[in-house]
Amino acid sequence: MADFETGLLEHFNSWPVANFAAFVVNFSTGRTVMLGDRTKKFHYASVTKIASTLAFLAAVSEGVFALDQTLLGRIVVRDLMGHSSGLGSDVDPNVDIFDQQPVVAPRTRRIYSSAGFEFLARWLEVESGIRFDQYVKEVLLDPAGMVGSNVSGENWPGAGSTGAAAGMVGNIIDLHNLAIALYQGTPHVDMSYLEQAKTPYLPQLPGVLPGFGLMDANTWGLGFEIRGNKFPHWTSGLNSELTYGHFGASGTFLWIDPEVRIAFGVLTEKDFGVWAQKSWPLVSTYVLENFS
Repeated sequence: MADFETGLLEHFNSWPVANFAAFVVNFSTGRTVMLGDRTKKFHYASVTKIASTLAFLAAVSEGVFALDQTLLGRIVVRDLMGHSSGLGSDVDPNVDIFDQQPVVAPRTRRIYSSAGFEFLARWLEVESGIRFDQYVKEVLLDPAGMVGSNVSGENWPGAGSTGAAAGMVGNIIDLHNLAIALYQGTPHVDMSYLEQAKTPYLPQLPGVLPGFGLMDANTWGLGFEIRGNKFPHWTSGLNSELTYGHFGASGTFLWIDPEVRIAFGVLTEKDFGVWAQKSWPLVSTYVLENFS
């Protein structure tokens, strides 16, 4: 085993996890390293939002709705994707998602909102006449080769009826292929929309980054978290401010740093906690210092 892989495995073996799988890819050289069981399926939890965002961008590209379209006369699509709609964090199972009301005025505070993703996924179903899981399969899973993945509201608590917020299950090959689609685009997504999604949206908006506390500037793009200058953070202090990605409550993450053109993804079955807050920045630093 190469020195880099040995060192990376040492990091993973120090974690309090029973199972893991991981990949690192350098888009400049094409070098890819993959560790762990390649066929085992894991719950992506909120890393699902990366896949859902690519589906939403496909819907925009196909004219199902527009980024600046106002839905129900009160919520803009761009704000649903950028966690700036004012909707609360959680999907209320006792209230129709279209009746769920904002808890603050739009664009005044960044509230990480699974409800916003459920709202937009349901809207996509209404406008397209296609179930969200089927739409994701057609515009992302099939063309990206994510053959081991599926999305369902039954896959994760609080994922909503569509699963758009947290309902994806897949293996590490699927996560690797998701990173490729995220970096390079897919046939169904106009690249100009993908670049908008990777660009900070209302970058100075304050808000809580789940697991890491209140940030004066809780920078996000459209669907993807952007590192900015947040501290503390789940990526490395060596990651560029333009690094984008997501992490999930099931102990999962995916980030892409466009400055060094490296993607790093990890799947585990250990709920996010202090172990992740400490371990993820360290292993990300190791990757950035040693992978080429």
